[in-house]
Amino acid sequence: MKAPFILLLALILPFSSIQDELEDKNTVASFKAAFLFQFAVSNNWDDNGGQSEFTIGVIGDQYVFDELLDKYATKPVGSQSLSLRFMEGEKDIEGIQMLYISNAFFREFGESEVKKWVDAVSGKPILIVTDQPNGLALGSAINFKVVDNRIRYEANTSQAKNNGITLGSKIISWAIQD
Repeated sequence: MKAPFILLLALILPFSSIQDELEDKNTVASFKAAFLFQFAVSNNWDDNGGQSEFTIGVIGDQYVFDELLDKYATKPVGSQSLSLRFMEGEKDIEGIQMLYISNAFFREFGESEVKKWVDAVSGKPILIVTDQPNGLALGSAINFKVVDNRIRYEANTSQAKNNGITLGSKIISWAIQD
């Protein structure tokens, strides 16, 4: 009787750790998606190009993209409808207002690839949000950080201003300061 129980545990335990890992990824993705939506509705773009849609581009994190799609795709950003785009290449930049470059992308492709994307949108009215240890130094306006096991973010108002974006007072007040 003891052997089948041990065998059952041996089969269940690996799946429970996978399930826990997926739940952690989904929880983190949910928080990041919520922050991204708040960044969209709480900042001011000097020029939206007269577009009827506010488009957020996501690079390298299907979980965050799916959370945005699931929870926010039907919500407006001011007078614009929200559009989401999973970015495949730099040609996809046209028409986006926010670009999220995930830590998964950073880990897979490195700092030089992140810098290529940042340089590609430099000077355009696109809010760059990263999730790297040195995201602000790479040129992003907002960078996610983990502080005391919580997802937080830091902000660079001058970088946002260079791209024609004024960070909202709520976004600035919630940002962590080093």
